[in-house]
Amino acid sequence: MTAEIITIGDEILVGQTVDTNSAWIAKQLKLIGVPVRQILSIADTKEAITSALDAAIKSTDLVLVTGGLGPTKDDITKQVLVEYFNDELVLHQDISDEIEAYFKSINRPFLEVNRQQAMLPKNAAVVRNDLGTASGMWFKKNGKDVISMPGVPYEMKGLMKKVLPEFQAKYKLGDFYHRTVLFQGVPESILADEVSDLENEIRSKGISMAYLPSTGQVKVRLTATLERQEEIARYIEQIVSRFPGAFFGYEEDKLEKVIGKLLLEKNKTLGTVESCTGGAIAARIVSIPGSSKYFKGSIVSYAYEIKHSLVDVPNEDLWEYGAVSKEVIEKMAVGGINKLDVDYCIATSGIAGPDGGTEMKPVGTVWIAIATREKVYSKKFNFKQNRSRNIESTVVYGLNYLRRVLIGIED
Repeated sequence: MTAEIITIGDEILVGQTVDTNSAWIAKQLKLIGVPVRQILSIADTKEAITSALDAAIKSTDLVLVTGGLGPTKDDITKQVLVEYFNDELVLHQDISDEIEAYFKSINRPFLEVNRQQAMLPKNAAVVRNDLGTASGMWFKKNGKDVISMPGVPYEMKGLMKKVLPEFQAKYKLGDFYHRTVLFQGVPESILADEVSDLENEIRSKGISMAYLPSTGQVKVRLTATLERQEEIARYIEQIVSRFPGAFFGYEEDKLEKVIGKLLLEKNKTLGTVESCTGGAIAARIVSIPGSSKYFKGSIVSYAYEIKHSLVDVPNEDLWEYGAVSKEVIEKMAVGGINKLDVDYCIATSGIAGPDGGTEMKPVGTVWIAIATREKVYSKKFNFKQNRSRNIESTVVYGLNYLRRVLIGIED
């Protein structure tokens, strides 16, 4: 079987909203063995919707539609779909009652426009939205399935998690087994070159292997049928053995979660002193539930005077070496240890850009230090990207630097 994804909304077409729904849906379909034939973004008009559906139903088995199900007059998708599939809208009283109860629980009036969200197809299957008011609708035509879902990403994901098992059962997709291993600090090209012999062997045995790069990280995913999970595990172990320093986890592990686990195991505390990252590392750390057990706080020391007054960086060092230097970053990390009274401290200072670079310190130059109560580690990085990517790279490399110190592979 194949699938097509259609996203509806002028906000996507004019670049006001980035379509993350399609990427997420395509990934979920890939994991259950369903290839996506096409991803299409269209306007919320009757002509665009009907034309897209005509083409999709002729060429694919499953059509997933997101967007256009809001309560306002500009959202016409529901009415167009009902007409297209020769259905009619009727009030689903149970859903209306749930929506009304929700609005009462948050002390907001239940308006007629909200009740309209419970006007749903009479014959199509309704997929209740537990995270919002716009339910999903599952239509059928010529043996094909068309499922319409809201465009709000977390609501769409909630509905997809309900219907994915039904796809697997209906289309007899079988049980696929996936294993993903995560690396930080090794480029995709180098990783692929180092495991090329293994990759040839893996692919020759009918196991799918994919590289999934992101900022500073690479995921390697192996996929086959469920009965081959032990075989996949052996290959994963071999891949990991070639990059012991870069490997940090499996599946959906995050560096901040891995670090939290290590700190809890060691009964140690952490703080951050951030300049160019502006608190982004601290935000990543506290995104993990239970981080209050090991994270004590952060000092965002952007200006020279703050670096001096809050973390005791000597003025003479700041003016002689500059904020982006080994001398200053190490004193920031040590200052964090003392001021925050923690066992480990990450410090960052860099030139994020787009301005501020020099010949000696171009945009993308970043120093990161990790201090303990006994020692300070520091490194210079040259990211040379745009501002947002420089900041994200600093966060990722900083977290992994700390991880390496925690497991004793930094000297």
